[in-house]
Amino acid sequence: MSRKFGFSWGNKPTYTPAEKKGEINELKAQLKHAETEKDPAKKRDCLKKVIAYMTLGIDTSPLFTDMILACATKDLVQKKMVYLYLCSHAETKPDIAVMAINTLQRDCQDENPVVRGLALRSISSLRIDTIVELLVPLLKKALSDQAPYVRKTAVIAAGKLWRMSPDSFESLGAGDKLQALIRDPDSHVCCNALVILNEVMAKEGGVPVTKTLVYPLLNKLRDLNEWQQCLVLETALKYVPADEDEMFKIMNLLEERLWGANSAVILAATHLFLTLTQNLPNLHRQVYSRLKNPLLTLIATAPMETAYTCLCHIKLLISREPDVFADKYKDFYCRYTDPSFVKSLKLEILVQITNEKNYKEIMTELSAYVTDVQVDTVRRAIRSMGEISLKNNVGPGAGQVAVDHFLEFLEMEMDFVRSETLSVLKDFLRKYTDIKLVERFFPVIVKNWKEMEDTPCKVAFIWILGEYGEDIDDAPYILEAYCERSREEPHQVRLELLTACMKLFFCRPPELQPILGKLLHETIADFSHADVHDRALLYYRLLLVSPRFAAKVVCCSKEPVDTFETNESAEIKDKLFEEFNSLSVIFNMPSERFIVECDGVIGGVEEEEEEEEEEEEEEEEEEEEEEEEEQQRGLLSQAKLKPKPQKAPLMQLIPGPHTLSAQVYEQQWRDLEVCATGDIMTRPGVTSEAILQFTAAKHISCFASGPAGGQTSKFYFFATPQESQGIFCECMVDSSTGLANAVIKATDNTLGTHFFAVLRSALSPLAG
Repeated sequence: MSRKFGFSWGNKPTYTPAEKKGEINELKAQLKHAETEKDPAKKRDCLKKVIAYMTLGIDTSPLFTDMILACATKDLVQKKMVYLYLCSHAETKPDIAVMAINTLQRDCQDENPVVRGLALRSISSLRIDTIVELLVPLLKKALSDQAPYVRKTAVIAAGKLWRMSPDSFESLGAGDKLQALIRDPDSHVCCNALVILNEVMAKEGGVPVTKTLVYPLLNKLRDLNEWQQCLVLETALKYVPADEDEMFKIMNLLEERLWGANSAVILAATHLFLTLTQNLPNLHRQVYSRLKNPLLTLIATAPMETAYTCLCHIKLLISREPDVFADKYKDFYCRYTDPSFVKSLKLEILVQITNEKNYKEIMTELSAYVTDVQVDTVRRAIRSMGEISLKNNVGPGAGQVAVDHFLEFLEMEMDFVRSETLSVLKDFLRKYTDIKLVERFFPVIVKNWKEMEDTPCKVAFIWILGEYGEDIDDAPYILEAYCERSREEPHQVRLELLTACMKLFFCRPPELQPILGKLLHETIADFSHADVHDRALLYYRLLLVSPRFAAKVVCCSKEPVDTFETNESAEIKDKLFEEFNSLSVIFNMPSERFIVECDGVIGGVEEEEEEEEEEEEEEEEEEEEEEEEEQQRGLLSQAKLKPKPQKAPLMQLIPGPHTLSAQVYEQQWRDLEVCATGDIMTRPGVTSEAILQFTAAKHISCFASGPAGGQTSKFYFFATPQESQGIFCECMVDSSTGLANAVIKATDNTLGTHFFAVLRSALSPLAG
């Protein structure tokens, strides 16, 4: 195998320190050799080796002085390589890097605009303090250079100057010059000037967008590349047309942007169309119809990753206007070659666009996915059929169609298909309570009950036995079998088993009395899970007071469920539309949920918290090791043991109750900014009651709580520190994984980190 630059292609580098040093010394000798100076080809090869070594991570700093001397060349290729080397090593050797400044300044006056631009880019990239004074006069001249390449480079260098020294940027008057360069005839110059000004004026909301600014940019869209088109369209979002005629002119001008080949441009134009018409409902709906075909074409022709991005945006559009895409439901059918993440998203969209006209075709298509090779897709398809049957706009016939398909799934010889179907039936039977419709399930369910292994499947099956056990002959005996091994079951199954036995006891008391008595006796004596123990104790006391009263509590009449709560609020959807064509749509959450800026560093708070946790863990490990060593030596006396350093006390919170109205809480939550976010791990299956119990012990009041869709619960906490204003917290807890995500808002950013520590301490007992 050939060897080049000390690297065996196909294998890892096989350098030893001696080899590295020897090859660097050899390169140093070649750079100084007279023949190398005379032969440009040899000089290029030598410089290429230097750059190659630098790219491989080899220390080439000993060549710094020789590379500075190599600056004095007229060969453009050699200049590029030398300047690349200098920019990479100038920060480590600033004293020697100053020697190259004279050559760079001289190249800034060269006749060749490429050399001038290259020199200006290099001198602005040198990370040394003394460069600012030299850069200002060079920029002043370069911003008005005749060559577009030099002006473009000067605009970028102006942004670097602003980061290094804002005062020098202001003294140069670079802001006004960049404003003028936005109207530059060269597209690279004007777009780079716009980007730099937006960064400089970020605190003021970016560049003020006026008619004189946005019209020239829109008129030159055809001459811009895709990145520049996206920038102009994003800028146009800030412009408010004077009247409808002006709005229509802009939309007609941008119509062809919807039919391009670049997904970013299409989505940026879509965002602009939706923003322009947001206050005109009728026109807004027409815009949805206009956007439909370009977006569908894009998902059919784009790569899978791009198609997924477009599908996420289509899903958001459908949440407002589901009927627009209802006639194109076949475009969202899953293809065999689609990856699982695309199939999952398409299934969600199919549920959203289902109506009375197309539900039969869509449910038939979904039933075919049960034979898919991917188990996740099969489960998702069955859940989607259940969700469609629960929609109010599909008509009464959807329930009968769903029953036919579910019966087929329950007869299949695939455990995960039967398991998911039973889990879906639990919600299905809460809406369709007609016994003539649902009694067809009973023989099939009872036949395979011994093969059920998944916890959600068992919970759903036991729930069905409790609700319809009066019509299922073997229901008491099946429950008895579960009761005999109840201690081996997860707590979710045990909770449902208690409720099912209580319900069936009032329907068939002779058969259930011994079963229920034994179950209550064993569960009350078992303290392994607090929720199970407390529920058994509640049922026992209800029966002790009055069986009739217990029957009214446990077997109260229930109305059929017509509407199931979704986990998406209108407020979140509005925020997602404001952040259209961004990661917020992909993550399905506002940017404030996953981006925290602290002192100019994205995610600074979370990184600091992680570092603090790591340091605490390291200190604790060191202390434990020291104690173990001393114990092994027999030095157990209290006088010889080193005292443990005291940890910083947690924030002290004032005990409740807190007098705070719902209106005040909502207003404060909207007005305050996010000051901290973080994740806390609890055990899977954690209950809302346990969370409320442990947070209340730390004087954290729960203002409101409830389900947020699936197995996720949402809590709104409130706490008042001593000598400070209140702290507001939204906590999303996924009981399936035990992950709790906290978003904290307060008037003082420092309060957020301290309160998160208190919340983490409160939930720490639930991590086991």
